[in-house]
Order: sequence, then C-alpha cells, then structure tokens
Amino acid sequence: MNKIWLVFMLLSSAVLADSKQPDARYCLVCHGSAAQGNVAIKAPNLTILPDWYLRQQFIAFRNNWRGSVANDAHGKEMQAVANTMNDAEIEQAIAFIRRQAPVKLPISVNTTANVQHGQQLYQQCQACHGAQGEGNAQLHAPPLAGQHNWYLVQQLSAFKNGWRGNQSDDSYGQIMRQFAQSLPNEQAIADVVAYIDSLPSTQSSLRTTP
Repeated sequence: MNKIWLVFMLLSSAVLADSKQPDARYCLVCHGSAAQGNVAIKAPNLTILPDWYLRQQFIAFRNNWRGSVANDAHGKEMQAVANTMNDAEIEQAIAFIRRQAPVKLPISVNTTANVQHGQQLYQQCQACHGAQGEGNAQLHAPPLAGQHNWYLVQQLSAFKNGWRGNQSDDSYGQIMRQFAQSLPNEQAIADVVAYIDSLPSTQSSLRTTP
C-alpha cells in the first residue's frame, strides 16, 4: 500500500473517531500539539489564521472546492473531517484554535531560491495579501507571513495544477489559480515563497475577526 495513503487512512481514522470531543482538541491530531502545523502530513500552521479564513476553508472542503481531486490525499483527509461537522462544531473548532497562542516558526532558508526574484513576483500578490503578507479580510485573502514555507509551496502547486480553484463557484480560488498559473515553473514558486518567508510575521494582528 502507498505510504501516503496508509498515513492518510490512519490519521483520518484517529481524527474521525475523536471528532466529537467537546473542546475540539482533535484538531491537534494532525496540526500539531499547539496547532503549529505538521510537516509529516503537510498540515498548516493554524495559529496565524483568522476566524473568517478558517470558516471559509471549512466551507471550501464541504463544497468540494478543496479535497475533490483524487491525487490530493492531504486535502481529502481534511475534507473527510469537515464533512462530519455541523456548523456549531465548526464554530467550536475555530474557537478552540483561537485559544492557542500564535506560534512563531523557526527560520528556514531555501538556499536555491532567489529572494530578489521572489520579491518581483510578489508584486502581484500584495494587492490581495498585503505588502507584508498580513492578509486582507475584505478580499478574503489569508495572511501568508508566518506560514510554513513548505505549505505555501504545496498550495501554490495545488492551484497551478488545478487541485484548487477549479470549481466555477469558487471565485476566490479561481483568482489564486490564475496567479499560480502565471508562475512558469517550480523555481518561480520557490522564489516567491522564499520572499514571503523573509517577511516579518505580524501575528499580533492576524487573528482579529473583522
């Protein structure tokens, strides 16, 4: 059996079995002991994400905007969890995540990336995500600064490959897919992510609900 699918099945079983805990602690099964993310299963840092974005992503998984592609094992894992939750349980999970202190990630440098080129590419990003990667609630653009670089690479690749943003009613996803498709190759993705990784995290203001 493919190792990725084995991990997917085991973690999904653990999460679904634990998904009715009253304090929504099951989020930590995949996202780490402090919701800081988990590179082993490509689960992002949740502690920097505001309520509105978390809510938006639960909707995306429920609507098959995320996790609907056969090869997207990590997306399918989260989709399976989201589909077991009602609206009240989603709000409970968001409230639980909010109680976790924002986690400052260790500095990680990609020595093969060109940060200056990434800064040029990021000019297209900042109209929505902000000059410092702080996000914009009005445009439904999440904060980027403070997120794992491997997760940003993974999601840009997902948009570029059509794993995200391929549904006609996913308007925000379609916008991101257009940008991702403008990146010519993996090196360009690495460059823009390296620049984002160089931005100072503004975690004190990231989690405010508009």
